[in-house]
Amino acid sequence: MLLLAQLVGCSSMSVEECQVADWYSVGLQDGQNGVPSTRINDYAQDCREANVMVDHLSWGNGYELGLTHYCMPDNGYRVGRYGGVYNGVCDNPQFIEQYNRGIQEYRVEQRIQEIDRELSTIAYQVQQLNKKQNGNSEEARYLRKREKMLRSERQALIVPTYQYQYHFSF
Repeated sequence: MLLLAQLVGCSSMSVEECQVADWYSVGLQDGQNGVPSTRINDYAQDCREANVMVDHLSWGNGYELGLTHYCMPDNGYRVGRYGGVYNGVCDNPQFIEQYNRGIQEYRVEQRIQEIDRELSTIAYQVQQLNKKQNGNSEEARYLRKREKMLRSERQALIVPTYQYQYHFSF
């Protein structure tokens, strides 16, 4: 099991890994992880240097089965929600839709965290200016303006604006 984890953890294989590889299992794991199908070319190159032939058919069969699991819509959302990279390996439009939904939520969350960090920095800077009795300086005014803008952006991210469409029929 550890060997399999090492095999899929990077795009190249050692001589020993090439010699003991279960190509179906490697393909299955690659498919389940959504890696590009070109990964087999990396294996072929590395294993050729070790005088080992890659079993393309076994790898491909495992890879296709792995993709059926990876390309499920709920997995698309999960991959996106955790900021995972999508390599364009799925033909399932629901997967792509859910991935896009998840990645959008991930990006909003990341932006909120950036804003929170910047707000903390601003609060510290304002506190330092107040200690120096420069609380009314141009810098302090700029920081308060920036803080207000960031709080507004943060609120908009947390409570999205909904646009309603009205349809009138007579």
